[in-house]
Amino acid sequence: MFSLGKGREALPVKAPSCRLETARLVLRPAVIDDYPQWRKVRAENYDYLKPFEPAWPPKCLEEEFFQRRVARLNRDWIEDRTYAFLVLLKDETLIGGMNINNVARGAAQYGSLGYWLAENAQGHGYMTEAAAAVLQHAFTKLAFERINAATLPHNEKSKSMLKRLGFAEEGFAKSYVQIDGVRADHVLFGLTLEDYSMHALRMRTEDRG
Repeated sequence: MFSLGKGREALPVKAPSCRLETARLVLRPAVIDDYPQWRKVRAENYDYLKPFEPAWPPKCLEEEFFQRRVARLNRDWIEDRTYAFLVLLKDETLIGGMNINNVARGAAQYGSLGYWLAENAQGHGYMTEAAAAVLQHAFTKLAFERINAATLPHNEKSKSMLKRLGFAEEGFAKSYVQIDGVRADHVLFGLTLEDYSMHALRMRTEDRG
């Protein structure tokens, strides 16, 4: 059991029991043993991911940072705040990550979808496949009634993926969040439970031919 240190709240490291599988992928919470390949993939993709992510904090690739991150995410999962998945190939090769963040319950019942994918894994439909599994879990197991998403205006891959998954483009937010150290405009998307159910039914019907 890993502790945040003397005088701080001890947090569980053991990952929540959740494993999503698709035809080509496995999605699960991170564990401490993931650190070597997590560091390798994130370091190799620094230049590629930097323009699309909030500024990386100091020492973010160090092992202690990763341990604290895993502990925090596990606590947030247990407390219904964030659901963070690693995206791996069937052989457990790490290729990305996907989160449901900013969970709001009560009258809201929504969360926000976030994701990243390594450069060498682009162009194979992995992110769409992973997102479809996470959305199914979110709506059918976690009882969300809406999932939000936001993307940079020039990120055409992300916008196309969200639309394929049934998200509707809902608006434009100036200076929405900090990306690479600068407040950045974002295009806003949303997917309701009703629209998700209709989209899923349509996809099943098309698959049957």
